[in-house]
Amino acid sequence: MVEEPLNNPPSELANHQHEVDGGPAKLTIDGAVSAAYEEATDEWDNVQEITPGFRDPSAVNAPDYDPEPPPAQIQLITVERVLHYLNHTNMQPYLSSIRTSPERQGIFRLIYCVCRTQQLPGHLKQSKLLIQATALMPFNNDEPVHLAVLQTLYKQLTGARFDCPRYGSHWEDIGFQGNDPSTDLRGVGFLGLINALYLVITPELFPFAKDVHRLSLNETQEFPLMVLSINVTRMALHALRDGLLDKRCREEGDVWTTFNFYYASIIFHIYHIWKSQRKTITDSGFVLKDAEAYCRKNVKLAENALERHLGTAYSVTAKQAARNTIFAATQQIL
Repeated sequence: MVEEPLNNPPSELANHQHEVDGGPAKLTIDGAVSAAYEEATDEWDNVQEITPGFRDPSAVNAPDYDPEPPPAQIQLITVERVLHYLNHTNMQPYLSSIRTSPERQGIFRLIYCVCRTQQLPGHLKQSKLLIQATALMPFNNDEPVHLAVLQTLYKQLTGARFDCPRYGSHWEDIGFQGNDPSTDLRGVGFLGLINALYLVITPELFPFAKDVHRLSLNETQEFPLMVLSINVTRMALHALRDGLLDKRCREEGDVWTTFNFYYASIIFHIYHIWKSQRKTITDSGFVLKDAEAYCRKNVKLAENALERHLGTAYSVTAKQAARNTIFAATQQIL
């Protein structure tokens, strides 16, 4: 999907604004966590279903890096390798626990019926169920694939050459809430890591992923990137469950690709609004709610906006360099 040219890019994204009565609150950071900062953090947490928090600069008890990297280094892992693992894993316990969509009333029932006029073919329906089942799969410390995804996320976003310890405050560098990333995954399970992996290991998307990470570390606009990502996974999962991606799945013939790209499109929508309108953590609740509403109603427009950005913001040379680097780091496990 990321390689198709974009004709007639929409202008709705650029014109999409959110107005708050009285104007947005301002955030000041002076080395300590201000009252406004803490209040904004609470607001961010209240929007989540997984209840993650935000980095606390005053924390002093969290362990730092181990003095030496682990002796065994884990190679970067691809989305294809992860999907191979899922297809050869007993997913029945999770498949049997999938809940159907809630009953809809009024206009929402009409919209849902329109979206579901054409049922997905059997193989696409099975992929859709697998995605929902993966959201119920908890992180497994004894599963090498799970550990490899975590290490890949950290290395790709930070540029680290060596594996980092499984536990430690270093995970906050990429926007987890504390020492153990698995505690942030409640509500979306292993699926939350697969979406993020897609963002950092897809060559066409990797330069964009680095830009998002860079913005998340901005002194005045910082936000917890992986907390955001996990919440976007939740948004995308709800859209998939509600049939809003069925049309795109039929067009693409691949549910995983459609789902992952829709996730990336929501990330871009939030990134664009956050950067262009100079949003801060105090605006996070409004931004997330607006993003979910907009992208649910405008699936194709959201995807087009990301396509346009990828086609204009990054040179062919930059994308080829990302492709070469990722291929060199993953070819032995493909």
